[in-house]
Amino acid sequence: MEINLKRGKNSEAELKVELTQEDLKQYIKKAGEEVAASVAMDGFRAGKVPLDVVRKKVGDEKILEVAMDLAIKESFFQAIKKEKVDIISSSDLKVIDNTAEKLKYEVKIILFPEVKLGEYKNLGMSLKPVSVSEEEVQDTLKYIQKTRAEYKEVETPAEKDHRLEIDFEVKDKGAVIDGGKSENHPVVLGEGNFIPGFEDHLVGMKKGETKNFSLEVPGDYYQKSVAGKKLDFLVTIKTIKGAILPELTDDFAKSLGKFESVEDLKKNVSRGLQSERDQKERDRVRLLILDKVNEKTEMEVPDKMVEEQLDIMVSNFDQNLHARGLELSLYLTQISKTQDELRKEWRERAVKQIRQGLIMRAISKAEEIKVGEEEVAQAVGALLSRYAGAEELQAKVDPEELKNRAKESLLNEKVFDYLEKENIKEN
Repeated sequence: MEINLKRGKNSEAELKVELTQEDLKQYIKKAGEEVAASVAMDGFRAGKVPLDVVRKKVGDEKILEVAMDLAIKESFFQAIKKEKVDIISSSDLKVIDNTAEKLKYEVKIILFPEVKLGEYKNLGMSLKPVSVSEEEVQDTLKYIQKTRAEYKEVETPAEKDHRLEIDFEVKDKGAVIDGGKSENHPVVLGEGNFIPGFEDHLVGMKKGETKNFSLEVPGDYYQKSVAGKKLDFLVTIKTIKGAILPELTDDFAKSLGKFESVEDLKKNVSRGLQSERDQKERDRVRLLILDKVNEKTEMEVPDKMVEEQLDIMVSNFDQNLHARGLELSLYLTQISKTQDELRKEWRERAVKQIRQGLIMRAISKAEEIKVGEEEVAQAVGALLSRYAGAEELQAKVDPEELKNRAKESLLNEKVFDYLEKENIKEN
């Protein structure tokens, strides 16, 4: 096997591989064995069908097709290993010569850039002391009570947090707009799910009361059909329900799970809030450490990595918009920008995220920080348990992608633990 690696700019390279007739023989033999293992024929045990019999059944063309696929895949990885290069991705595979005498192909690859790490030890970081106040604990307990609240009709005027049922009509120049009429429509005052200012007009209204009012819709409102218009509203309050909170008693605490008393629940809430604060402070310092290392680290970030990171950022942003009932195209129209302009704005952030990832990778290599297969298997099992009972979602999960994600997450956590140990001073 002959290998020719030609490096270019920005971590790009071109790899050429040529396999001789002798090289190809082993792949043809292996391909025959693979095909034979999948062929079922009377009189032969599974996987024991002779190669000449297999050829007659499936044809030489099928075996040669499998052989070429094996030859390219295996020789590619052998070439990468021999050249001692780490690749990010490969593309544009071209078969230049494919005969019985030789197989020659070329492929474009993107290499991991060389990372000259800045100082990543003894940076003298410290964690700020964080604490949880009694007021915060009480606020959390109040929130827990609200999640278990019962709602009953009240005769008092509508106020924040009341649940209403309303009939409404929305008109533009005397005509009801599309979707602008509803009966017994649910509204929770304070959630802000309607046009800005709408809920303010409902505060103070009583059951059975009807009210007319007008609102100027903001020009950047997500529903473009009404954005910037003056709309007229007719609203009637059908019901007003207020929350009746359960009393904070020992019995209530027991109903929540493994708590014996209110005091036990309070301690658990306090510990939980403290743990969240501690982790938030650790995350803050972790990013500061990375920023310090990044300042003194030298590397050339490949353009392809930046574009792929921007693809991920745009996709995540699009999903977040969908979760809020918005569309990316509509959002871009509202802010008068194209997706290319958005990507340009985000480019610096994308580069920083890539640099941080490459720094973490370089430190893991320098300090020989690794993740065991058993650790990965346990993490994958934990991730899969989230889909328990959801067969449709499980079917969509790519096992290899899940494994890689788990491994990356575990490795990053180990590197961060190492960086904390080497850089955070004990108070």
